[in-house]
Amino acid sequence: MKVGEARAVAARWVAAHRVAGFAGAYVSGSAAWSPAGAELAATSDVDIVILVTGEVPDKIGKLRHQGVLLDVAYAPLEPAENVLASPALAAGLSRGVILADPHGSLAALHATVAGRFAHPRWVRARCAALEDRIAALDRLDTTRPLAERVLSWVFPASLPAVVVLTAAGANPTVRRRYAAAREVLIGCGEAGFHEELLGLLGCADLSAARVTTHLDRLADVYDHVSRDPAGPYAGDLTPQARRISIDGTRDLVEHGLHREAVWWIVVTLARCLTSAPHRAGVLGELLDDLGAGTPAAMRHRARAAVAALPRLRLMREALMRRPCPGPAP
Repeated sequence: MKVGEARAVAARWVAAHRVAGFAGAYVSGSAAWSPAGAELAATSDVDIVILVTGEVPDKIGKLRHQGVLLDVAYAPLEPAENVLASPALAAGLSRGVILADPHGSLAALHATVAGRFAHPRWVRARCAALEDRIAALDRLDTTRPLAERVLSWVFPASLPAVVVLTAAGANPTVRRRYAAAREVLIGCGEAGFHEELLGLLGCADLSAARVTTHLDRLADVYDHVSRDPAGPYAGDLTPQARRISIDGTRDLVEHGLHREAVWWIVVTLARCLTSAPHRAGVLGELLDDLGAGTPAAMRHRARAAVAALPRLRLMREALMRRPCPGPAP
């Protein structure tokens, strides 16, 4: 299916699903950054952001509609300055793939965001928001249950890759963030910095065979997890979402990007263990390989990411001064 066709499916879903305070909807993620005539990858979904006034509903997550896997989230309708400073909102809205705009507010918001998106003031603001989350790792609570502790570490620990993408004006993708950052950094002649990013996560020296073993174990846990429709990650653990969480990750491994796949293996396994804590040993072995297998070791990994912030900020400024070839959407 072409990206444009998938966007049309998303628009039809939005048209049939209105909530109180509905202000409009747009496409975010790779489906917004890709040309309409490009093929939608089998391991991709279409991210929909629905803007509302008033109370913001809980995220819906992944669902299948007319053959397309959608990932639906809500966000408050914000002034342009707030959107421009938001790593989560600015990139998608800057692309202008609007699905619904009943009051014309999204078109005006898009025009402002697109016009200022690349201005250094706003690039730095988005990077600073990410860097603040990295800095918060210095206060990582290692007394939390294992799955919660891992998720509170691994998401902020991966944000240096997103800072790279944000500084370079690229799509701040989620699952493929390390692979996308690699493309940017290699294109800028900074392959060594990519190795530093992998080193901070603890996966720089992991072999393809070892990563494949961890992925196979994850697939087994994923396929047997008890799925709670009301659980915090219900939409990410469905059979429909498997082609992204498992198949999409395996695709990275098979293309030689096994180290870049590790962080999403950690994320998905930790999410599974919120419903299957009896499989904690599988996650424990992976954490051991990353040098984060004990609370003290994870705290050390977290503090290493904080200590690397000055170096990250120097790279951010270098990328902003020297536009680099971006990754494929």
